[in-house]
Amino acid sequence: MRRIIAALAGILAGLTLIAGPQPATAQSLGTITINWSGSDNDDLGKIRVSTTSDQPIATLKAHVISATGQELAAIDDFALTSGTSTNGIWTTRTRVQLTELGTYRIDVEATDTEGTHVTAERTGQLIYMVKTVFDPLAPSRPTVDYTHRHVTVKGRIYGIWPGSGERKPLGQGFPISFAISYLNKQGGYADFDHAELTTDAKGRFQHSLTLKMGAEFTATYPYSNDHLWYMRGTSDKLIVKAKESATEVKVNVAPVRVNAGDQLTVSGLARWRSPSGWQPIPDATLGVRVENTNNAPRSVTTDAQGRYSLTFVPYTTGTVTVAYSTEDPFKANSSTIVPFTVAHPASFSDFKAVREAAEVVVTGHLAFTGSSTPADPQAIIEFSADGTTWAARSTRPAYWDGSGYAFGDAITEPAAGHWRARFEGGEHFQDALSQSVEVGAAQ
Repeated sequence: MRRIIAALAGILAGLTLIAGPQPATAQSLGTITINWSGSDNDDLGKIRVSTTSDQPIATLKAHVISATGQELAAIDDFALTSGTSTNGIWTTRTRVQLTELGTYRIDVEATDTEGTHVTAERTGQLIYMVKTVFDPLAPSRPTVDYTHRHVTVKGRIYGIWPGSGERKPLGQGFPISFAISYLNKQGGYADFDHAELTTDAKGRFQHSLTLKMGAEFTATYPYSNDHLWYMRGTSDKLIVKAKESATEVKVNVAPVRVNAGDQLTVSGLARWRSPSGWQPIPDATLGVRVENTNNAPRSVTTDAQGRYSLTFVPYTTGTVTVAYSTEDPFKANSSTIVPFTVAHPASFSDFKAVREAAEVVVTGHLAFTGSSTPADPQAIIEFSADGTTWAARSTRPAYWDGSGYAFGDAITEPAAGHWRARFEGGEHFQDALSQSVEVGAAQ
């Protein structure tokens, strides 16, 4: 019996058994070669034969031979299922009928349309075995979460009998190897486990367990010495995913608009939605990324209440991202992005206002000493009769002249008063105001 089982190991590795070519005896009108024969992979009770011939094949007959050389069955209702009648594969329309399961030798007779006839012995094997198949595995719940991790997976195995093609449940006592492959948050394999199960009288089996994360399940019927001639079979994979509880990172940036060189403070709270509601995430390392700034902290740790705080001096306008990442399969990763603005410095390095008859000639320079310069800076020139109430009289562009961004204008104003220049920085630059210059009335 051990020799029989050892021989079967090779058979079970694959169903397509190809014997060496069987050349026909030379005839005046051509030759016939039986290339191989064997069971149809999809229907083990049917026989497939591969032929090559000079003339079209007219008839085929397969003889099923026992280990003792006794003919057990002959079948000749072949139909061409692939290729051509001179180079093709033929399959029986009906199934071979035998009284016992097993593996059997196949001899083949072939005749072509010109009458050439050959007989080839030992062209392949009929795998007259029960093919095992599974119903889809069924879980008691499709997902597991933080509080609901217990799962029962049920399955059922069937056999397809080679003589009839009938599909019916296997009986009591068939072994089932049940594989459990745990899945990490990225969907890769994190750990493995297995259980050895046995079918009931209706071919059913089940396994219950508490999952530590999502898992992939596979059931396999391994070839068993206690159930000869039942082929190895494997179910489709079943995946039970871990449902992640929501997490949140709150981020507050203060001030939202900061002058260049000043500190920015980022603070907030990390929390997760527990079965009883939102709870802080204590002692967690949060990832920090600050856009356009290299000297900012890369991480921060929450306190016992899930709160955190960090400071840095931003280089320029950007965003700060604070992220919570965990390997806990039942908690989600999360992140929050908050923008901030850096107002770069601006000032007037000089400003002059000089009377020329009825006009006042105004000149000056804007200076931008930070890391950024506006694309088209504008100087607003203002006049005040009393030095208190100011009115804009002109807006002039400032251009680089080698020592600063120069601007100037000649404004008709015969009255005495005070003159100054103003720069509106907008979102990304600080406002600037020049000194006030008093100019007398026109003579």
